[in-house]
Amino acid sequence: MTRCVLFRDYDGFEYDLETPLSRKVEYERIRRDLEVPDYVHKSDFHLERGLVTVWAGMNAHRTKELFTETAAQSAAKAPIPVLFFGGAAVRMLCRSANDPSNPLFRELNDVDLIVPRSRAQDLYKLLLAMGDLCGTRYHYFVTRSDRRFNAMRAGKRYRVRTIEKILDDGGVQSGVLDIFTDSVDLRHKVDVRNIFNLPKENVYTVGLHNILLTKCQYIFDVPANAKDELVRQQLDYRILNYPHYRNDRLLMGIEEKDMKDLCALFLDHEVGTGGVDISLEKIRHILERDKKFALTFRLNLENILRNENILKEIGIPSVNISQIFSRIQNVLDSTPSVEKKWNNPWWDVDVETPQIFGKTQSG
Repeated sequence: MTRCVLFRDYDGFEYDLETPLSRKVEYERIRRDLEVPDYVHKSDFHLERGLVTVWAGMNAHRTKELFTETAAQSAAKAPIPVLFFGGAAVRMLCRSANDPSNPLFRELNDVDLIVPRSRAQDLYKLLLAMGDLCGTRYHYFVTRSDRRFNAMRAGKRYRVRTIEKILDDGGVQSGVLDIFTDSVDLRHKVDVRNIFNLPKENVYTVGLHNILLTKCQYIFDVPANAKDELVRQQLDYRILNYPHYRNDRLLMGIEEKDMKDLCALFLDHEVGTGGVDISLEKIRHILERDKKFALTFRLNLENILRNENILKEIGIPSVNISQIFSRIQNVLDSTPSVEKKWNNPWWDVDVETPQIFGKTQSG
């Protein structure tokens, strides 16, 4: 056994783990129990960890029964609904996003999870027991700074650490897992509380329409004099076309990875009223009540339509681009128009904005 340092805190305290990692559950059986579609990538460690966590949440009231040697009592009195959003949710719902030979496939840097706020403490406690219950392959831990972060968010959001990558030599790297509660609130608010009672129907995700909304809520601004650098780094495709905004700033939208995810959604799912369709009615119902969100949503989708050359460079066949664009236009035609003009931020600015130059966002 080898001791591996996962994280060294600001005061020098080390969080470590012994390797090689242990596994006390059978991943294939968990996939069968959850009825995960066969197309979902089986060798992706982020998805594996996420699905084991979803399964553990669903069986939180049975941990004493399932883990007789390690669980003195059940972790909770009832199942804990844990759902994916972000790139992992796209993997769960889209065949094209799982095929490494498909141009819409991308490597996941992490998983994004959301839970009912009323059950977040239960999930938090369960995660800290996962290493003992399911094996150190699914180990979670919190640092002193994480505890402060969690206390300051007052139940709206939690942060824990986990194993992000298993190295070829058997070593591990740790990463951060953000757990959202009730809504995905990054630039605008996407409330998903009505989805928690339908986990299997939505393949353990927040649902097609909510994934589309969360992906299209992203927006921020940068100084206008950054344009030359954006062009130099081939990031100018992210500049949104909104002439009413202040002249000294540029509006920035989603990055390439999110374009890929949205294209996978529109390629693999029709727009309509069926259970496996992207629901125009649900999207319209939400955006009619939030015109600021409707504007951001529209700008990001319109920007995809203006960047056909980016999609071709990615390698998406023209016939697929035509189908994707047709479905995007169908959504845009149904999206409420926004008459009001804003020349300053209309989105939530009290959120972390990553640097535009350098490493892109994960998720």
